[in-house]
Amino acid sequence: MSSGFFIGRFQPLHLGHLSAIKQALDIVDFLYIGIGSSQYYNLPNNPFTLDERIEMINKALPANNISTDKYKIIPIPDINDNAKWTEHVHSLVPDFKIVFVGKNEIVKELFEKYDSVPVKKVKWEIDISATEIRKLMAENENWQEYLDKTTVDYLEEIGGVKRVSEL
Repeated sequence: MSSGFFIGRFQPLHLGHLSAIKQALDIVDFLYIGIGSSQYYNLPNNPFTLDERIEMINKALPANNISTDKYKIIPIPDINDNAKWTEHVHSLVPDFKIVFVGKNEIVKELFEKYDSVPVKKVKWEIDISATEIRKLMAENENWQEYLDKTTVDYLEEIGGVKRVSEL
């Protein structure tokens, strides 16, 4: 069975992330999904907790026809040491044969510089970032169009818009 790795902060999970995950699963049988900066929450750039981000993913992927036996979510806390970061990832994530990246150039650079696992850049089909989505949320603009319905519903359920606008 072939396995890959994709990391994001998922603050929040958006359609660009979903597209990247689907593209990765077109190539590998199993995907490890790393939640980066997993220790941070209730901050302007990281408003959602690890558990909330896991819940977003676990609701959205099956709703988008991605079976739960095709992925595993793994928290990846920051260590603030670029030279040791890929080693840190390998200590947390079981054996993977390819790293998938979208807009995250630092992940691409670190794996290319400090590791031998090949890096595959997926097509970034939806030109949006979670930073832009949080800005739209804070300004009460149309942020919902960039997220799947399960994520929109979940963010409304947990008061995510209010939290983002207050941070």
